[in-house]
Amino acid sequence: MNVDERRPRVSVITPVRNGAKDIAELLACLEHQTLNRADFEIVIGDDGSTDGGTTGIETPDGHVRVAFGPPRNSYATRNMAVAASRGEVLAFCDADCRPEPDWLERGLAALEGTDLAAGRFRFTLPERITAWTLIDMDGSKDHEHSVRLGLAETANLFCLRATFDRLGGLDGSIKEYGDYEFSERAVAAGARLTYAGDAVVWHPTRDEGKPLLRALWKYNRGYAVHAGRAGTVADGIKLREWVPVVQTYRSRRRFGRSIGPDRRWMRDNDVHPSPVLTLQSLPILYIVVPYLRCAAQLAGWLEGRRMRGTSGPVRVADELVDTA
Repeated sequence: MNVDERRPRVSVITPVRNGAKDIAELLACLEHQTLNRADFEIVIGDDGSTDGGTTGIETPDGHVRVAFGPPRNSYATRNMAVAASRGEVLAFCDADCRPEPDWLERGLAALEGTDLAAGRFRFTLPERITAWTLIDMDGSKDHEHSVRLGLAETANLFCLRATFDRLGGLDGSIKEYGDYEFSERAVAAGARLTYAGDAVVWHPTRDEGKPLLRALWKYNRGYAVHAGRAGTVADGIKLREWVPVVQTYRSRRRFGRSIGPDRRWMRDNDVHPSPVLTLQSLPILYIVVPYLRCAAQLAGWLEGRRMRGTSGPVRVADELVDTA
């Protein structure tokens, strides 16, 4: 393969495992970026795919390349893709995200004068919004709020390569929560994290119970594994968290969120749920999600305790991960 020797300004980093359709659609979006094609490259980290979705997508000039590895997890795979990349800026984006045409240009502009810039998420909505859609959206992907807490997701994150290297990259030893752990570790080390509201990617909602609850279990469990390994107590194993209605209500009021699915965030994403749909979401919000969260964190924390003394970054956030 004849790789262009010119070093690109930015490397788009995307992990995938068996996501042929997602990768094809993501590459189509990236082909329409307003940033000059020669100024960026796309490095796909293949996390042991078996669907052939990354076969034949590499370009002769090295604009699109694939770093292949065994199945591990998305954070280890991102590290692998970063190691194969050449840009001085890393633009992290997930395979199921769809960047706006000016995403890279806006993200690079936002990164001037800072170390990390977290872009804005918009939601790709189904034809029929469900109560599960509202729960998925509620507090999820609100990067403006997350940045105020010193947290960010790798589904839409720009990072100086020098900062990434100085911090030792993402923690690939635990399957989940690696992006929040990285951003918190970066801020603790003195890196500047800002919100880039005009660097937009679109992300699909989870509109059924099973995939949403599975995702919530994974992310909360991952948070607690990090906490247990760090020797701290995960929020979900504290006794007060097992009184879900009261604790959920207090937490929402503390962060200025409405009693039901957050009205401000819904309005910002052009969603105006009916009173019936809002009522349907309340038992999920106040009973199902809190108890699942506590159970997942208890399981993760116990596993993390068994990992004490193993390698990898260990500092974690005090803020709870509620949604993906």
